Amino acid sequence: MAIIRPIAEQDLDQLIFMARESGIGVTSLPDNPDLMRQKLSRAVASFQQKLSPEEAHYIFVLQETPDGPPVGLCGIEARIGRDEVWYNYRLGEVIQASKALGLYRRTLTLFLSNDLTGATELGSLYLREPNRRNRNGSVLSKVRYLFLAAFPELFSERVIAEMRGYSDASGHSPFWEGLGRQFFNMEFSDADFLTGSGDKVFIAELMPKFPIYVPMLPKDAQSVIGEVHPHTQPALSMLEAEGFRKNGFVDIFDAGPAVEAELHRIGGVRRSERLHVRIVERPGSVETLRPEWLIGNERFATFRGLSVSRIHRDGPQIELTPDEADALQVSAGDPVRVMNLKPQEPQDG
Repeated sequence: MAIIRPIAEQDLDQLIFMARESGIGVTSLPDNPDLMRQKLSRAVASFQQKLSPEEAHYIFVLQETPDGPPVGLCGIEARIGRDEVWYNYRLGEVIQASKALGLYRRTLTLFLSNDLTGATELGSLYLREPNRRNRNGSVLSKVRYLFLAAFPELFSERVIAEMRGYSDASGHSPFWEGLGRQFFNMEFSDADFLTGSGDKVFIAELMPKFPIYVPMLPKDAQSVIGEVHPHTQPALSMLEAEGFRKNGFVDIFDAGPAVEAELHRIGGVRRSERLHVRIVERPGSVETLRPEWLIGNERFATFRGLSVSRIHRDGPQIELTPDEADALQVSAGDPVRVMNLKPQEPQDG
């Protein structure tokens, strides 16, 4: 079973290590120890409710054993663009027609936009390569739905996720080379680092304010607009299975797509269910099968998530072993939220 918990001060070294390991293009995890220290401090303060709900940034880490080190992380930004201006390109069209010439043309455009400001963002998803097994990636991504379902009042109804855009093994981004480099005299990795550090003033100062006509870009730059990095495709597929859809916005540096869903319509939020704990002894019940369920307590500061292969339910109660209850930090009678990891067909309503 995997255990998910809020990040803590003692996780700093592992956070810095994972940020370095994540590579170019994961903007939310820049390879900078000072920035990672600031990010961790903000997350800890968020769980301690020392920040307003709009300023909060929640980071969770995954452990494969109760005493093991963090091997992955994920985050929820309560409101984007509150302290830093949030930029995307909005995909649009210009229609040009001439009856005299018998021409009708639709031209794709990119327009610099702040339209996603105020949305809740799912981000900072990273799992170490050796631990990409036993559905850890799915567990890490979807545990956030339990937190959203337990505390919906803290978040926007509009929930987005920005996907890492295409770049090759050497970090070469065709979109950056075709567009960004024309306005910024720097490498893609440098621009990515500055954005991750929160230094976005240079975007407003240097980026063109008028629509960019996509056909004017090099063919290889055009071809990757809205495409994701190969390593990001599984994350995109998981989000789409939960009801997220591309919303017509892309990243200004690598053209990775943004996806969006209404909070109450996210599949994982809708199929989560609130049950109460009953603790039972179940000798020899060692979880060795592929996990199919997520269980989360409803404690804000000491939130815990747990993946299990099966659940034992009795009406409005869920039966937990003492070890499971201990991992979740719950007692008999406490409420927990339960979710099947497998997406279900969307329902009306």
